[in-house]
Amino acid sequence: MKIIKDVRKKKALIERCIKKHGHFAEHNFMHYMNNEIAPESNVFFHAGNSKGILSQFNPKDSSWSLFPDSILAPEFARNELFEEFLEHVLLRENGSRVIVEVTEPFKDYIVEKLKDHKKFRECRNHFILYWPVYNLKNLDMKLKGGKWKKLRNIKNRFYRMSRVRAVPSQRVDKEKLKEIVRQWVKRRSGSDTAHEEYYFNLVDNNFKGTDFARTLLVNGRPCTITAGWKIPNSDCYYSAVGIYDYSHKDLGVVTNFDDLKNLKRKGMKYVDFGGSDKALLQFKKKFKPDHIYKTYLFSIVRK
Repeated sequence: MKIIKDVRKKKALIERCIKKHGHFAEHNFMHYMNNEIAPESNVFFHAGNSKGILSQFNPKDSSWSLFPDSILAPEFARNELFEEFLEHVLLRENGSRVIVEVTEPFKDYIVEKLKDHKKFRECRNHFILYWPVYNLKNLDMKLKGGKWKKLRNIKNRFYRMSRVRAVPSQRVDKEKLKEIVRQWVKRRSGSDTAHEEYYFNLVDNNFKGTDFARTLLVNGRPCTITAGWKIPNSDCYYSAVGIYDYSHKDLGVVTNFDDLKNLKRKGMKYVDFGGSDKALLQFKKKFKPDHIYKTYLFSIVRK
């Protein structure tokens, strides 16, 4: 495998790999770049034929992390590529550990493979994220009927009491968008870590890499940011960003329903609302997901 440390210079190559073999929500070049937060740096492993691995290296503790489910290869080739990656970073590079986030089938493969492995072992304290996916065919735009009653009442009350207008996020002053991020990071209750630097990078890069970026103005003031992109080689859209400044009661419900409604208008079929802990999942269930899948975070170290 060829190791690429100057990832930005190889943007075209990496985007080709993502276009051909991308298969997960976070497979997006600009998303990868926006997640490059010091001291970590992005490192791409290129295996030829548009195959590769999106990874990051932290020099402070010599640890490596695999970008979520980011073995960019046909399914039959992912296991071998992952093993080659482990050999390189843990043995040749003398890395302290590899942190992975993977979906259930790949997690099962890793656990089974490492059970009696001579060189590596899995650290068993898994952290689980829950990813709800919505079938927009089932979303009633007017929220009719008993199943949508609670959501309908919240939406109608909010729009009755406030003036609400949606604009592209790119048209909003960057400092105002960053203040939304600060308030959201400060007040959110999720147990997973939110890095405001990622969102600042997204804003500073003018939402490059997204298909849609939308902000709600409530009584003339920007209060929300939703943004995302189509997942490569799928009919699903990833709503990567759904944040708000908590300045109004039920703003979170209104923000996320507006996002789903807008995406249905744009012709999207399925929407992935991203990974979260169980507490935040309860909030996301208000919008009636079609199904929920899991990713598992854990570390792999040398024996």
